[in-house]
Amino acid sequence: MSSISRELFCLLAPLESLRSSDIKGITSIEELKKAKLDDHLSQYCIGEYKPAIITDNLFSFFRFTDKQAYLIIVDKQSDSNSELRRYNFYGLLDTYGKGKIVASCTTLSTEKIKKSINLTNVIITQGQAFILELCQFHTDYDDSQDWWMRDPIYEIILSSYQDSNNDGIGDIQGLRQRLDYIQSLGMKTIWLTPIYPSPWKDYGYDISNFCDIDSRFGTLDDFRELIKDLHSRHMRIIIDFVPNHTANTHPWFQAALRNDPNYIDYYIWHEGKNNGKDLPTNWVGASGQHMWTYSPERKMYYLHQFLDSQPDLNFRNEKVMEEMKKILRFWLDMGVDGFRADAVRHLIENDQFRDEPLSKNAKDSDPEVMYDAYEHTETADQPGSYVLVRRWRKFFDEYAYENNHDYIFLATEAYAQDIKKVMEHFALNREELGSDVSINFLITYYLDKEDDEKHGLALDKQLSEWHSNLPDHAWSNWCLGSHDSRRIASRLPQKELIDGFYMLLLLQSGTALVYYGDEIGMFDRPFKLEHREEFLDITAFNYGDKHAEEKTRDCQRTPMQWTDQLPYAGFTSGTSKPYLPLSDTWHEVNVEQQEKAARSHLKLFQQLVKLRQQSPFYGGNQKKVISTKELYAFIRWLDTDIYLIVINMNKIGQNPVTTDFMKLLKYKDKELLGEIVAISCNVLEDSPNGKEGNQINLNKLILQSSEAVVIKLQASAHDIPFCRP
Repeated sequence: MSSISRELFCLLAPLESLRSSDIKGITSIEELKKAKLDDHLSQYCIGEYKPAIITDNLFSFFRFTDKQAYLIIVDKQSDSNSELRRYNFYGLLDTYGKGKIVASCTTLSTEKIKKSINLTNVIITQGQAFILELCQFHTDYDDSQDWWMRDPIYEIILSSYQDSNNDGIGDIQGLRQRLDYIQSLGMKTIWLTPIYPSPWKDYGYDISNFCDIDSRFGTLDDFRELIKDLHSRHMRIIIDFVPNHTANTHPWFQAALRNDPNYIDYYIWHEGKNNGKDLPTNWVGASGQHMWTYSPERKMYYLHQFLDSQPDLNFRNEKVMEEMKKILRFWLDMGVDGFRADAVRHLIENDQFRDEPLSKNAKDSDPEVMYDAYEHTETADQPGSYVLVRRWRKFFDEYAYENNHDYIFLATEAYAQDIKKVMEHFALNREELGSDVSINFLITYYLDKEDDEKHGLALDKQLSEWHSNLPDHAWSNWCLGSHDSRRIASRLPQKELIDGFYMLLLLQSGTALVYYGDEIGMFDRPFKLEHREEFLDITAFNYGDKHAEEKTRDCQRTPMQWTDQLPYAGFTSGTSKPYLPLSDTWHEVNVEQQEKAARSHLKLFQQLVKLRQQSPFYGGNQKKVISTKELYAFIRWLDTDIYLIVINMNKIGQNPVTTDFMKLLKYKDKELLGEIVAISCNVLEDSPNGKEGNQINLNKLILQSSEAVVIKLQASAHDIPFCRP
């Protein structure tokens, strides 16, 4: 591909639409009037014009018709010292998500010409200008860039997955033994919760060494072999990144206690009030303790937003940020593909150390221990926290560019009830980018409701809140649970509904985050005070015995249930008991039984994962069709293909629901037929919806209580008025 003058790319924009500021630093409108568009570029001057991203550094715009679209990008910078910049063009023009370079102001290699560019990740260097021919996500999948968008991400607590050495604790070698199973799920990315050396007072989130593997799990060599195994299978690995704090046994904190001047400011210290007799503030942390603990060694208080054994790092100290970059580089050099940044809303506190006001619900909470008793105006969601996320995103982009590395994924976890605070982690704008996935907990919040409040209208409210607040440039995501929330099977008003929620998770637009065991419908294990010795989550007791059963996170972290065989469901075969007791339902709910069954939660889950890789589930359009207390339905479409997903939200025993979807979709022909593609396990085989491949008429779809179906419409999306803008 021959080079073309950068200025000529600006001629593809109508002169009458240009402002002088649009092309400042490139050329002038007067010069463009004198210039002539060459034959090669003129073929891209088609259809309509639409500005894209125009800043002091960039001029970009679209030329498009109904059938073709091009994105023209011109960098304004001429300074050879200018920084690498990344832009997100996704969502600016319909559902286009990818592009290939068809013209450039510089001579490009054949490899770069052929390489597909994800519009969420367009890297610009000084003086560049090029044209991208646009296409949909599904038509040009590129694993090196798109791997985190199409396929689900499978969260694993390593200690709970598979024990290989019979000590009752899951480990790296055990995980390696189960990679065939994970692949059979259709999972191509695993996410591991903390694997670092730790005193284990908080399931490994209290880290004593960020650059090693806890001996419970194996060695760094074991981890290297795991990465090698995964990459040989074209799979990826994400690990938890815990930047907010260290363990109090970490060498940095121990050095600070010794008044080592190099490390004192790695943490946050305060002399306290009233000559040190009173706490610096009234701040109560997320683990049921005051956020300040007195250090006799330093005669000062240190800050900890979680346990007193987890002192907070001071990110106002630039040395701490540099330490974090070294840690991230260590794992990237080893082959890790991405990170999930933990507790990012807690990274920065207001340095004026003001007390926090009581919340409106404070009367229902004990202000000595309950985090929800306060409005966390000083210690959560501070502006500096978002800046840190953007800086890590920029570090990853620079690392990938400098090392010719595949896209480095960044997810952030922020349990904020204010949805706008969650959204801010995505990006400040299309140039100052943040996390790829700001984890969406709205379905888990729905599941927190009382059973009689879990219906289609309440579900719609949660889903709509997410969709309406999601920035245009952001890629969506969904989860049903995690290591911090009770399992979905234990929280649904009717266990049969889990199949319908699989459809919500896997067939909506965006990345699906799957918690291990949910694919078979694992249940929580209740922990009772009379068996206090079984509790591992000591945090639960910070709230007092009366709240321990409610607050413990042990319930949802029990070992994976592989078989119905004694002694421990295939998790471990040794004489050592599992480090946590198994869920009580392991005899009935396990992988082996569901693999053998003709129909099971597991088999439906696998089927839906395979389906989501196709158009229109990857990158297509989505729209709600109906929501009532009894029913929730939505459609997915792209080009001609259109699918209808319908969930009956009623409990077993309630009346069936009959719906005229032909009317709802505003279809005017005589009949609208559909083919059953997937069904929940509780659909009876002798019903019209009971077998995949059955044809049904959409003017009278009947669903029994808790049933759910996926239907491919036998009509083009172009012929469905409901699909039109």
